[in-house]
Amino acid sequence: MPKNRIRSSAMTLGAAAALILSLAGCAGSSAGQSGEGLDSAGQQALSQAKDFVEKSQSKVTDVALASSSPAIAKDISIVVIPCTYAAEGCKRVADSVQEAGKTLGWETRMIDPAGDPEKMRQAIRTALQLKVDGIVLGAIPEILVKDDVALARAAGIKVVNAMEPNSKEFSDAQTGTDNVQAGRMNAALLAVQTGGLGRVITINDPQFPAVIGWHKGFTEGLKEFCPSCTIVKEMEFQLSGLQTTLPQEFQATLTANPDVNAVWAAYDPVVTAITPVIERSSNPDIRVVSQNADPSALKDLKSGDKPVLGSVGYSIEWIGYSAVDQMNRLFSGSLPDAERLRTVPNKLITSSNVTTVPWDGDADWKNAFLTAWKSAK
Repeated sequence: MPKNRIRSSAMTLGAAAALILSLAGCAGSSAGQSGEGLDSAGQQALSQAKDFVEKSQSKVTDVALASSSPAIAKDISIVVIPCTYAAEGCKRVADSVQEAGKTLGWETRMIDPAGDPEKMRQAIRTALQLKVDGIVLGAIPEILVKDDVALARAAGIKVVNAMEPNSKEFSDAQTGTDNVQAGRMNAALLAVQTGGLGRVITINDPQFPAVIGWHKGFTEGLKEFCPSCTIVKEMEFQLSGLQTTLPQEFQATLTANPDVNAVWAAYDPVVTAITPVIERSSNPDIRVVSQNADPSALKDLKSGDKPVLGSVGYSIEWIGYSAVDQMNRLFSGSLPDAERLRTVPNKLITSSNVTTVPWDGDADWKNAFLTAWKSAK
C-alpha cells in the first residue's frame, strides 16, 4: 500500500454555512469572526485562515488503500506496547493492533507501561524474554527506548512504530500522520474563532515527537493565519501529571491571564482535564483546540456545551491495522522501502462535521485490509 495522499474536495455551501454558524455561536472575542480592528495584513491572513478551515474540514476523497497482501505469516507472536492504556489515543492503537493481529491468527498481547519510561523499557525487555516475533510501539518516544529497541531488533524481532514520528532508523517500519499539518489546521480555526485577535495559552507535552510536530505547526500557523494573535503563556507538562498537577497549574495560569480567550492543547485528554477549570472560571467562553478526535472529544463537539471547539482527527484504528499489515510484510520480506513509512489523513473536526465516532478516515480502510488478508490466506 503506497503512502496515503490527501486531496480534499471543496465544502458544499451547506457545510460551509454550518461551519460559520457553529463558530459564530461560540465566539470568544468581541470582534467575533469579523476581523474588526485588524489592519489589512491581518484581514488578509484571516481570509486565508477561513479558506484553510473550509479545506481542512472537507471530506477526504483521495487515499490509497490495501489491494493485495503477501501470504499471512504463521505461528506468530506479537506484543503491542502503548504509551499508557489510560490515555484514550494510546488505548485505541493498542486495541486495534490486537484486533488486527488476532484476525490474522497471531498470538497478541499488550504490555501497559502506564506512561512510565522505565516501564516502557522493561516492556521491551519482557518481549525479548518472551521471544516474540514482533513488537508494535504505540506512541512511544524514540528517546526513551532507543537502546532497548536496538537490542530487540538485533535479536531478530521486527519492530513497527505507530503514531510517533520517530527517526526512520529507529524501527523496521512506521505508520503515522502529518503532525505539522494538523497543528496548522488548529491555528487557522483559532484565528477564525477569535476574529484574528486570539490571546492563547498553549499546553505542550514535549516528551512526544508527535506533540512537538503539532505544536510546531500550531505556532507557525498562528503567525501565518493570525499575526495579531498572542501566545500569552506556553505551558509544559508530562503525561504523569495529566490529572494532578496540570489542572492546578492551568488554574493558576488562567487566574494570572484573565483576558485569555483560547487554548491549544497537546491532545484530547488534556482538554478533558482542563474543562472543569474553564467552566468554573471567570470566562467560561474560552475555546480549546486539540488533536486526536477521540470519541470523548467528538461527543463533546456534538453536544456543543463544552469548551472544545475542534480536534484534528486521524484514524488511530487505521494506523493500528496498517502497523500489523507492515509487520506481516516484514515477516515475508516483501515490504518495499516506499511502504516503510505510511501516513493516514488528517481532518479538522468541529461540531459541524462530526460523522463517525471515532472518525473513520472517510475511507473503508478496514474492509480493504480484511479483503486483502483473506485473499492471501
